[in-house]
Amino acid sequence: MDTTKSMQSIQTYWNWRATSFDKSSSRQRSWWQVYNQILGRRQKLHILDAGTGTGFIATGLAENGHTVTGIDLSPVMLKQARKATVGKNLNLQFLAADGTDPPFAPSSFDAIVCRNLLWTLPDPALAIRRWHQILKLGGKLVISDGIWRSSGLTAKIKQYTRLLSSIMKKGVTNSTPLRFALAYNSLHSRLPYFNGLHEESARELLLNSGFTQPVQHGHLFPRTPYPAEYGSHFFVISAIRQ
Repeated sequence: MDTTKSMQSIQTYWNWRATSFDKSSSRQRSWWQVYNQILGRRQKLHILDAGTGTGFIATGLAENGHTVTGIDLSPVMLKQARKATVGKNLNLQFLAADGTDPPFAPSSFDAIVCRNLLWTLPDPALAIRRWHQILKLGGKLVISDGIWRSSGLTAKIKQYTRLLSSIMKKGVTNSTPLRFALAYNSLHSRLPYFNGLHEESARELLLNSGFTQPVQHGHLFPRTPYPAEYGSHFFVISAIRQ
């Protein structure tokens, strides 16, 4: 399968996941609180949310008074985001765009945030360099990601057990693990962080792209913001464009 068809398959998967995505994105309010704390509450910022999905991070930032643009490749995710914010009178817009190369001029944003996007990108280093360009001097980048899939025989056994359990419980059509596996089967080898990444790798990407002062913020969560099956190997880190 060529890259175009692979990307279409992945877009189809995330379009399908849009209706149930918010249910699996637990403790949304804690994400709002942490991101707003990192960015500060006094100054009103122009923020890009790269890989916004159904827009709950973008919405939380906009509700704190910021002007926010959320971008994503999934039109159904964006439809969900717009539907959820109807009538809220927020400085918030959602656009269909590639997070790796957002269609904005240099120095367009005071801050950029992304949550669980780096693992999906074929060239995350390129994406971070591009984000560096569209940030203003002194602007802040906040990224969150983690280790989502383990390697080794034990991990494979757990993976297939979870897959079979999901199929038996929900059927082939509604099995999230099965549909995910089929969507990424032909592309995952081209995603350098398909299994996820550690904070150290993220820091290296940031520093190599011209960012400075990386700071870890995971401790701001009173408890792990993910369901138990995702584990606790996540991070939230910010850095500055100097």
